[in-house]
Amino acid sequence: MKMMPRNSRITSLPRTMIMILILSVLAVAPSALAATGTEKTGLVDTQKVLDQMPEKKKAENILTATGTQWQKGLDKLKKDFQTAATDYEKQKKSLSKTAIEQKEKDLNLKYQSIQKYQLEKFGPGGAMEKKQNELFAPIRQKFLNAVQAVAKKEGFSVIIDKQAVVYGDKSADITFKVIDQLK
Repeated sequence: MKMMPRNSRITSLPRTMIMILILSVLAVAPSALAATGTEKTGLVDTQKVLDQMPEKKKAENILTATGTQWQKGLDKLKKDFQTAATDYEKQKKSLSKTAIEQKEKDLNLKYQSIQKYQLEKFGPGGAMEKKQNELFAPIRQKFLNAVQAVAKKEGFSVIIDKQAVVYGDKSADITFKVIDQLK
């Protein structure tokens, strides 16, 4: 049974949030640009802004702790399965056919419970993903509100993430204004 190492799963989660923010900003950009030909476009370094938000670090810590707790539960299920499988192999020769069938059925159920637990906690749409959305939705909204406030104040009709831009004039960069808005 191939399982994703817990550390790689947990540490990749904030990148997912960043991509959601980037896509949110980029989704609005084409329609805003189409409105008129003389739009003022600004740039924001989403990662830099998020790194300045204490809420992000707190959410990451909670998510890591939650993931670690769930991983320990998964590790315990795996260990119990391994112990039961080892015991079965040792006893197999001395067991009756019915006892062998029962032990194999029990092992199969344990294995299925491991897969179910892993899917429920770490799979797509699982508890980890839901927890991430729960923790990062307010952060994402606060970020977007700050970007919107700065954009309106500075007269920008479109704000694009710096990571999606090949070239952008420094005067269009509102990153530090957004950070100030969040304070």
